[in-house]
Amino acid sequence: MKTTTLLEEEFHHDGKGPGLERVIWSHGGVILKGFEYLNPEDEDNEDNIKHLKLIGVEAFSMTTEEVHGNVLMTEDSAAALFKIDDSDWLKQFKPEHLGSCSHYQLVFHSEIYDVICHEIKMGEGRLLSDMQTVEDNNARPLPK
Repeated sequence: MKTTTLLEEEFHHDGKGPGLERVIWSHGGVILKGFEYLNPEDEDNEDNIKHLKLIGVEAFSMTTEEVHGNVLMTEDSAAALFKIDDSDWLKQFKPEHLGSCSHYQLVFHSEIYDVICHEIKMGEGRLLSDMQTVEDNNARPLPK
């Protein structure tokens, strides 16, 4: 399995991943839209909140760190976000709608999210429930 580390400076660990502050849902809690988080060194205040916006989620899994069988976080890198190329999990799904999707693993302090989606964007500040951020919070796409 080949993996690519993403956003090592913006979403990272110090042995534990970023603290998950809030999970953002739409359609009455059915569709996963994003996460708000604090990096390990951040003080717990509103000015330090950052977010990841998930675009076109097709599948996801949340597991606690204690039971996840394949946490990708290592001591070799501070990255806590990974793109998994040639993912066996992605191959389990019907490919008709997944052509532009990738499998990402997001390692938070106590939760591991595996997500199949079209794109992830990161930004600073809160991610509003309607998926519009104040001045779009300078959201930018992840590097390819």
